[in-house]
Amino acid sequence: MTKPLWVGSPNFHEGRAGYDPKAIVIHIAEGSRQAVDSWFRSPASQVSAHYLVCTDGSVHQYVAEADTAWHAGRVHKPTWTGLLQGPSGAYVNPNRYTVGIEHEGQGDDPWPDAMYRASAQLIKEIAARHHIPIDRQHVVGHREVY
Repeated sequence: MTKPLWVGSPNFHEGRAGYDPKAIVIHIAEGSRQAVDSWFRSPASQVSAHYLVCTDGSVHQYVAEADTAWHAGRVHKPTWTGLLQGPSGAYVNPNRYTVGIEHEGQGDDPWPDAMYRASAQLIKEIAARHHIPIDRQHVVGHREVY
C-alpha cells in the first residue's frame, strides 16, 4: 500500500486509556472523500475515523492508530460479541480498542476493485501491527456496534 495521505482531524483523544487495538471497525462514509475530509476536520462534527479508503484505492488518514478516533463510541443493540464491559457492566467505549476505517461512497454503491484491494491491504497491515486476527470476530461492521 502507498503511504496514506495525512489529512488530520481535531476530533480524537490522545492515547487509548490503557487499551490496545483488538478489532477493526468497517464503515461506509455515505459521502465523497472531499465531504469526509471536510466533516472530519470540523470540530463541530465531533466525529472522525483513523482512515478513509477512497474509490480510486488511495487512503486518507485522520487520526494516528495510537490515538482514539471518534467512530464507534455509541453502543446500541450490539451484535458484536467482542465488546468489552467494565466492572459496572457498562460497555467500555469501543473507540478505545478499535481502529476505524471509512470507505468512500454510499451504502449501496458497488466497490471498485482498487478500493477492495486497498481496504484489504490496509486491514492486513493494521492487523499485523496490532496482532489482530483477520476474522469476523475482529473485523466488524459499524452496524454490529450500533
